Formats: sequence, C-alpha cells, structure tokens
Amino acid sequence: MASGRANGEVGRDLILRAAVDVLMTSGLRAATTRAVTERAGVGTGLLNHYFRWQELRAAAWRAIFDQVAAAQFAPDVEPRAALESYFATAFEPDARQFWQLWIEASDLSTIDLAMAEALRDIQARLHGGLVATLRSGSDAGLWRLADVDATALRLGALYDGLAALLISKAQSLNAHEAERHLRAAFDLECGRIVAE
Repeated sequence: MASGRANGEVGRDLILRAAVDVLMTSGLRAATTRAVTERAGVGTGLLNHYFRWQELRAAAWRAIFDQVAAAQFAPDVEPRAALESYFATAFEPDARQFWQLWIEASDLSTIDLAMAEALRDIQARLHGGLVATLRSGSDAGLWRLADVDATALRLGALYDGLAALLISKAQSLNAHEAERHLRAAFDLECGRIVAE
C-alpha cells in the first residue's frame, strides 16, 4: 500500500513539474495536456487519473508564483532593501514571462474557478508581502505612509498596469520608464515632491 502511494505521489509530482515547465515555456494560453504528457513521458490517461486539466494548470501556475512570492518578499530582508529589490526587478527582461503568465491567469480567472482561486491566493500573498515590507519600513521610520494597506494596493495595481503596457506595446514605454513611474508613485505616497 505504501509503495502504491509513493508511486502515485511520484506520478503526480512528475506531471505537475512537467506542467510547470510547459507553462514557463509556452504560457497558459498555449499550454496543452498533450504538451504536458509529452514533457512528463506519460499517457493522457495517467494525467487524467491525477488531475482535471483546469486544476493541473492552476496548480502549476500557483507553483510558479509561490516561488516568485517567496523570492520577492523574503522575511529576513531589511525593508529598504526589499523595497529597492521590488522596484529594481519589477520590469527586468527576465520578469516578462511572469507578467505574461499573470495577465493570462487574470484573463482565464473570469471563466476558470481553479485559476481564479490560485490567482486570488497568490495576489493576497504578494499584497501581504508588500504590506509587511511597507509597514516594517514605516515602523522603523524609513518612510511615512498614511495608510500602508492602501499604498500597497495602489503600488500593486500600478505595477500590474505598467507590466501590461510593456507587454502590449500599447505605448512607447520602456522598462526604465516603468520603474521610474513606480518609484515616483511611492514617493508621492510618502508625501515627497517628485521632479519629472
């Protein structure tokens, strides 16, 4: 009995890891069960034994963003350094695939309950990490904010909006300008004068 369970866990983990790889390579829209089974080296029947497609896709997306959240707001990082990293890495070229996955998940979440739940959970985790960083910095006197939670909400929304503009190429915005806008928004939140 124990070996059957271990084999089941190995099968589930293998399929989940393959799904993560497919999402990172192809994105959510282009990902298919066929691509996952080929990557995992298993048949469709085994995938269907362990997962419904929507649940697997959401679980793989969540696994990716669990790592992003853990890296973005590590608890042992000093608040000023954590916020600097948030600004400096937000629009790096390496982040582009994560923005794309985020936008695709947002789109899918309107019709896919599993994705909606994963997106809601990760969004709450990222928001909570930003709130904790901002509050810790406020408590240490590094900056002054009237409402830490509201500031985190506005910064997160601006971050998402700027990333969407960069992906869509709807405006002639580059990563450096996007970062500058995010930093300027924080300065305004702190009541600092922003010179453009």
